[in-house]
Amino acid sequence: MNKVIPSLLAGLILGGGATWLALKHPVTETPPPPPDTAPKIEAAKLPAQFTTKLPVSTLLTAEVKAYGRVLDPAPLIATASDLRVALVAATASEKEFARTKALHDNGENATLQAVETAEAAMLRDDALRDAARAKLATAWGRPLVERADFPELVHALTQGEVALVRLDLLPGDAPEKMPATAQVGPLLSDASPHDAEMLGAAPAVDAQTQGVSYLALWRGAPLPPGTALRATLATGAEPVKVMVVPGSALVRNEGGVQLYVKTPDGGYERRLVEVVRNLPDGVALAGTVVDENDKVVVTGAQQLLANEILSALGGEP
Repeated sequence: MNKVIPSLLAGLILGGGATWLALKHPVTETPPPPPDTAPKIEAAKLPAQFTTKLPVSTLLTAEVKAYGRVLDPAPLIATASDLRVALVAATASEKEFARTKALHDNGENATLQAVETAEAAMLRDDALRDAARAKLATAWGRPLVERADFPELVHALTQGEVALVRLDLLPGDAPEKMPATAQVGPLLSDASPHDAEMLGAAPAVDAQTQGVSYLALWRGAPLPPGTALRATLATGAEPVKVMVVPGSALVRNEGGVQLYVKTPDGGYERRLVEVVRNLPDGVALAGTVVDENDKVVVTGAQQLLANEILSALGGEP
């Protein structure tokens, strides 16, 4: 009992001291964190070199992308040569048969056996000619081999004046009607593409893409066989309206492409955009994310993004 009383007294003294400390130094409750909102970029905190520009609207021709390569013309030249030899032999056999038959019919020095032999030779050479023509068409497509200028085309391929190219499209990308030309250029070059004359569908599809393939004639600078190509083909669909902005307006953030638009209160708003095509005077944007009245930041957009990220981390832009 004597030990319990001192313990109670000690507890009362400690409890009273703690109460006095709480009254003397009250504990301040930590306020809840603010909602997770994007920090506002204020114009007053930005350098003066930030400039804006109004987007420009334009009509964009609908087109699809294709990839391909320059084909080796040697097999085509060899098969075309075989056909030419077969044509010469067939023509000679037909003339020989006609001459021998005429001699026999006129009772001159030509037996029936000679006529039959000449006819057999003619039929054989006709079959060889047809086989050579079918082989050429199967390997390279009828639109190519049935051209009126096919002999001249083969000669140009032999001289390296033109190149035969193959263009492959992904499934579902083929236009309803094959365009007359395509814009084609080397894949690993920044040089401007050239017009290539479309010849027709390739006789076989690409084993990897399983889409639609076309043959075309390249008449630009000589390209060695195997050169990888990029191409664009018009689809024939109605043109679509797009907004064009300078490429310097775009920033990449969190896996997307974005830009900044100046707001009426003097701040800057970041918007997610979709680039549909690179143009000589800028980039074309899909949809209605920006319009002709938006002041798009074209100088300093990357700095704006850096300032925004720094503000979100609690720093000063």
